Amino acid sequence: MERLDYTEDFALDPAHVWLNVASEGPLPRCAAAALQQAVEWKSAVHLLTIPKFQTVPLELKKSIARLINADKDDVILGNSATYGIHLLANGIKFRKADEIILLQNDFPTDILPWLSLEQRGVVVRQLNARDHVLTVEEIKAAVSDRTRLICLPLVHSFTGFKHDIAGISRFCRSRNILCVVNLSQAAGALDIDLRQWEADAAVCAGYKWLLGPYGTGFCWINQNLRQQLDYPQNYWVSLMDEAGLNSEGPLTLKDDHSARRYDVFGTANFFNFVPWKASIEYLLSIGLAALEKHDQGLADRIVDGLDREFFDLISPFPKQARTNIVVFSCKEPAKNKDLFDFLNHEGFHLALWKNKLRASPHIYNTSEQIEKFLNTLERYASK
Repeated sequence: MERLDYTEDFALDPAHVWLNVASEGPLPRCAAAALQQAVEWKSAVHLLTIPKFQTVPLELKKSIARLINADKDDVILGNSATYGIHLLANGIKFRKADEIILLQNDFPTDILPWLSLEQRGVVVRQLNARDHVLTVEEIKAAVSDRTRLICLPLVHSFTGFKHDIAGISRFCRSRNILCVVNLSQAAGALDIDLRQWEADAAVCAGYKWLLGPYGTGFCWINQNLRQQLDYPQNYWVSLMDEAGLNSEGPLTLKDDHSARRYDVFGTANFFNFVPWKASIEYLLSIGLAALEKHDQGLADRIVDGLDREFFDLISPFPKQARTNIVVFSCKEPAKNKDLFDFLNHEGFHLALWKNKLRASPHIYNTSEQIEKFLNTLERYASK
């Protein structure tokens, strides 16, 4: 039977309702216990055996691959979503006048790494969407023969709108345009299957919906694109086997474009990767479909329960278009900061972005908490 209350799996203070996983997620108890085990390894350093240096990153890749339905050998370990985008921005051989298309008002992660390419004559275009995110039709109208790459989030951080990545990536493939998707506001809350898309790369932060420590993230790059990267990152753990390490002869570089070559330095990052793997395995044990149903049910209740006489909904209202993020505003936007402070005082923690409130419930939140949250909004509105 499906559980309705997962609060016992976390050490959250019941006086504080965390509705801001889109910024930062809490560690589950099982991940905190895994972190303690890693601390014990480092404290009694004889426990920090050589096999652990190999198995920690390998097992984490396996967990991530299950999460997104991908091959573990295509998963790259990073420390953020930005890490993966920098790999692509610095590794793809862009030519002068090549064009990159981005979403205007996207989170800076998806924009800043590409802007440096303008110094090399690459044209970076930030398109202003008619309705918060770009449609396939808007992209079709915007691309040219020079368009080389499109980078978009699956779920838009500032509104909760969702891109049609299946349709966009299919169009990109038909035009030989690279498609990069940021999963940071989706992985861990939505059931994601990369095999259903025709995307070339995906990036993701690990400390939001995936409930990992800060400084975690991953990148997925398909094999064909990896073969084209020119990014000389020569890291001994990823390039050398046991025979090479034991050799006393001169070292040589292998022509290696495996995902492992592009891992962030220090993949045996025990204090981050050990608890992060435990968090991902915890989410997988619940089941991706059950996670999506739980989170979407809470988000739906917020959308349906907002008093439309006092609040404007920024996120999509049609149920089929909703996501796990709910963004709203007082009809008098000047009140939003006061409402944000009021909610914090009452123990409800949201995000305030661009003078709009963002609620992002996750697996540890309950329907009772959402009802109390809505009641608190009503109390504010009636002041």
